[in-house]
Amino acid sequence: MRRVCAGLVMVMLGGAGCGDSTEGGAGPKEESDFTSPGSFFKGGSRIKVQRTTTTEGLRWAEATYDAARLRPCTWQPVAPDGDLYCLSDNLHRVTRNETPFYLDASCTEEGVISANPLPAGTILSKEAPHPGGLQQLFHLGARVTGSVYLRDTSGGCHALPDTPSRAAYRFGDEVTGNTFVKGVLRQHVSQDGVAAHFVEGEDGSFSLHHLEATEHGVTCAVQQAQDASQRCLPSGQDVAIAALGGLSSDASCSEPVFMAASCNAPRFAVEHPARRCETGVSVFSTGPVTTEPYARSENGTCMESSLGPNGPCLHRAGQEIPSTRWPEASHVDMQTHGRLVVRGARMSDSLHVPMGLFDTRLDAACHFEMDTNGQLRCFPTTPAFNLGLYADASCTQALAQTYAEHCYTGLYAVVTNTEGTTHRAYHLGARHQGPTYARIMLTGQPTRCAEVGTPATSTRWLLGDEVPASELVPGRATLD
Repeated sequence: MRRVCAGLVMVMLGGAGCGDSTEGGAGPKEESDFTSPGSFFKGGSRIKVQRTTTTEGLRWAEATYDAARLRPCTWQPVAPDGDLYCLSDNLHRVTRNETPFYLDASCTEEGVISANPLPAGTILSKEAPHPGGLQQLFHLGARVTGSVYLRDTSGGCHALPDTPSRAAYRFGDEVTGNTFVKGVLRQHVSQDGVAAHFVEGEDGSFSLHHLEATEHGVTCAVQQAQDASQRCLPSGQDVAIAALGGLSSDASCSEPVFMAASCNAPRFAVEHPARRCETGVSVFSTGPVTTEPYARSENGTCMESSLGPNGPCLHRAGQEIPSTRWPEASHVDMQTHGRLVVRGARMSDSLHVPMGLFDTRLDAACHFEMDTNGQLRCFPTTPAFNLGLYADASCTQALAQTYAEHCYTGLYAVVTNTEGTTHRAYHLGARHQGPTYARIMLTGQPTRCAEVGTPATSTRWLLGDEVPASELVPGRATLD
């Protein structure tokens, strides 16, 4: 589901697939003009571009696609040297923070454990230890029957209780050859403090990989900064992120902590304004490591907390870096196709980056999802809303509830089915501040409407009429 990060450019600029790969070739190529949406992605003999097209001529890039593996893919660095490959999205990943399982009673042979059997041909991606931390790719080895083992906190090796559905496997041979397409990272534009880096696939494909704030030498993405302007701020693996759940570095729970994948700290830390709707992203230098985080309990008391031995590395904030130190972007409408406008960020005379679609009839940003009839349509871009709550004791006035956004001021709510595959759009009314009710169903008893508690972190809105799917712009999936 692409509720907030809609479109291939937004996925790339959000940090997906951005690593530490060294730029190839003899240096940057001659500067090119990247001011039209079609210049950022081009398919090759194997790596294609998934697009959504409309009858009005829109060709919106949604994903890169590996035609040999029949799956979307993203350019990611791979061990041993960090070269980029377009890795399909169905890899079975073993992360560094996972508790390792073993296949022998002495806990020496690490294995792969899955809640259900893995399909033949599965590729395993195992994150190597930091520093470095590059992923290693392996073929799926033989399935192992019998017990699996786990080390306890004292170092002992103990068998886990058997579970019929659990499947254990050995790591097979390391992946080599043309299982995935290799790419080379090159800089094609550098102007006004921003450089654009693209991946040139060995199959002839071409795609934007990331932007760089050249003064700081860091990957960046266009976001609203503290001064309310759009700027290219640090993103992806180059930053530590303010911890979710209210973790703090002090006993008064007033100073946020920042999570990083490694204690080999990134240079920058960013804090998103989840509770400060009037401002944007704050950027700090990364401060020292802290091992004693704090969090507020349900009754509001600030108490020591713990993420466990395999948790991420936590850092304090250093000095705040003024917003004016980061490249500024200006709004630009790049193309118009009927009622849909391709909106972008103008970084320089030769770099206008497409950021998303805007429906002029709905007066809202939109992105393509499936409606209940399986038709792609440009749905308003909203937080993830949930239904099932009501504003009245008779359970007739429906409410929409969201957890992810406290600052949403849009006109619509988009909800999905339980599988997240189909979508419906509604007009959104005023925020609801009073009691909340739900239909309670107990076995052997009639359904009743009763008041229920709701999380303090959630926001509820009166739900208006449904927007008929026929009123949304239809699209068609294509591959080129």
